[in-house]
Order: sequence, then C-alpha cells, then structure tokens
Amino acid sequence: MATAIRVRFQGFPSSYVATRWQIPNYRREFEAIPENSSCVFIPRTGSIFRNSKGDKRPLELSFDDTRKWGFSDPDDTELIFARAQSADGSELFCLRMVLNAQHSTTNTHSNTFRVFTKLVKDAKFHSTHLVEAEGSFVPIHYGMWIMDTGEWAGKVLFSITQWCGISWNALSRTKMNTEVNRILIGRTFEALHDFGIDHGGLPSPYDLRHVLIDVHAPGLSRSDLLDGKAPCYIVDFSEARANHECTRKLPILPTDMFLRDAQVGCVEITDALRMLKFMRTVSNRTPGSVAIPTAKALEWHAQYSRLYPDAQNVHVLVAQRAKLYHSMPPVYPDLYTSFESDELYARATIGPLNTNSDQGTQAEEGVDGSPAESILVNMVRVTRLDDPVAV
Repeated sequence: MATAIRVRFQGFPSSYVATRWQIPNYRREFEAIPENSSCVFIPRTGSIFRNSKGDKRPLELSFDDTRKWGFSDPDDTELIFARAQSADGSELFCLRMVLNAQHSTTNTHSNTFRVFTKLVKDAKFHSTHLVEAEGSFVPIHYGMWIMDTGEWAGKVLFSITQWCGISWNALSRTKMNTEVNRILIGRTFEALHDFGIDHGGLPSPYDLRHVLIDVHAPGLSRSDLLDGKAPCYIVDFSEARANHECTRKLPILPTDMFLRDAQVGCVEITDALRMLKFMRTVSNRTPGSVAIPTAKALEWHAQYSRLYPDAQNVHVLVAQRAKLYHSMPPVYPDLYTSFESDELYARATIGPLNTNSDQGTQAEEGVDGSPAESILVNMVRVTRLDDPVAV
C-alpha cells in the first residue's frame, strides 16, 4: 500500500509530497490508493470549493481564496474540498482539506478544530462500519494524508475519497430535480438504513448536501440523468450511528398524508420524506405520484408483520414494495420477489435474481444494459441472501 503520493496544483512551480497520516490511537486500514494515482492533479479552475454559509451550495474558490483558510475562525466553519484526478485522468478524487493545520487545529474550542474533528470522525466511521458498502452508495475512503505546502497554506491535513459528483443542494435548483431522481435519493437512504446505518445529519433543511449524484458517470445520456439512472451516494458520516435496526413501515415515496415519526417508524426516514417533498402538507398539497393510499400501505405492513412474525423488517419492506409499489423502481434491482398466490397477504419469497431470473419483477436495467448494481448496493450482500428465502 502506498504511503506517499504527490499532489500537484496547476500553475504551481512544484508538487507536494503527501504521506499517510495516522489517526491517533486508531489502527484500522483504509483502501489503497489506485496504482495509477501516485500523483494527483488539481486544475486551476472548477476544482476548489466550499459550501456557502446559507443554503450550503458549493461555491468555487481560487487557489488564492483558499490559502488563508484557518486564520479567520468565525468564517471558517466549512472545510475546503477539491476535485482531483490521477495523471491519466481515469480516476477522480475528492480531497477534503484542513489548511494551515499547524494553526487551525490547535485551539480545541475553535470552529476550525470542529471541522478537523468531523473530518477525522468521518474517516474512522468509514473504516469501521462502511467498508462493504464503499463504492456502492458511499464513497471509497483512501484514508487521511498530510503535506507541507510551505507559503501557500502551510501544513494541509486532508482525506482522500472517491469523487461522487454534485450535491443535491445544487442539483435541486436545476432540471435534475425530477420525481424519479428524488426517488433515487430515497432508495439510497433506504439501502443505507438496511445496511444498519443512521446518517444522523438530516435535521437541517440544507442537509441534503450530503447526497451526491455523479452526473459525469460514464455512459449516461441526458435522459438517464433525468430518469434516476445516475449513481447516487451519501457522504459525511461524522454524526452517523451504526448498528441501526430500521423500523420504518413505509418506503421513501410520495404519500397522500402528513406523517409523524411514530407512523413512519424511523425519525430519519420521516426527515427524508419531508425534505424530498414526498409528504402531504399544507404547503405541499400534491406530493407526487402516489402509487397507493398511505394508510393502506401502513395497514399492509402491520398485517403482514403479524402474519409472519419471523420475517425481518427489511424483508417485509421488500415484499411491501413488490406487492404495493410494483410500478416504482426497486431498491434492490438484483433481487426477485415472488408470492405464493395473488392474495393480498400471501407469503413472499425473496432471492438473488440470477438464481431464478424468470420469477418476480425483473432487474432494473443500468445504463450499459446490465443489472444496476452500481446504483445501489446489492441486497444479497447486505442481508446475506445467498439462497431464496420465504419471508
């Protein structure tokens, strides 16, 4: 595993050597940097950003704008992040940077120290809880690094992760804000919860900045971008909680009523329904394409759970989606769901699609014609469904 790389900023007279930074009292490993990425390049334009103070949309900065970060503590509440690429352009990375670390990490009561602390927490959470999901609906994390940039920005401490695209806070103000793309975001949050993670960062109306859509993924057409076919990721796990057993009773889809936390069964899923404008409220009277009355879906979940008490909630939810929301994109395209009969509460069987591909709903097609495993994590891995199971 590489312990040093070079970081080159366009127009700078020389590159900087970055070495792996060992998180104090922490010994877990991170993903190795790809072999073709021993040197990463940061272009002068379209590469350095910071989220705005108000609506948290990314704002582009110049190299000069960036270099003094860490010296004006009241203003430096958001870290700087850079879009970098390997020398051959085949790999894209996100460098989330704490600049002038020799100054910005010394005062434990400062905003800059809090930014530094969150960056470290996110890294630790990745290597402890997210390794199996990396590259599916969370970015690949390549660890923490440090480099001395001298007069430019002193010592720079940074994480390197997979570049995952543009935040929903920016895309929501464009033609990308379609119902199908909001359903894509909902599917991603459902997969995260099924994986046992509560993100913990949704109380603010601007926290969908943690949702990124890779609009430049290879092979995507314009219609693909509008139709929920782009890869979607969730980032920043500094406030996340592991070992979450989600007790939601509904998918993140348009509803026809206002719902409280207790009705939905999970606070974060309720927040997601609200922020994606899927919940009927006074200001949002037409939340979208409601596939089935919400009260009926809640009753189905309750009755099915009573009839089959041995079924895990994640399996009940897959069966619910197949039975009541079959016109909606599935959370797990690589699974089939079949029922013993046409009865409303007939027992479901769920299994890997390649085991019995002529049963149940067919896999959603990806942009290259293959099952869209790249869009959401394969549930077979998450729930260990190596063979079909009756749920």
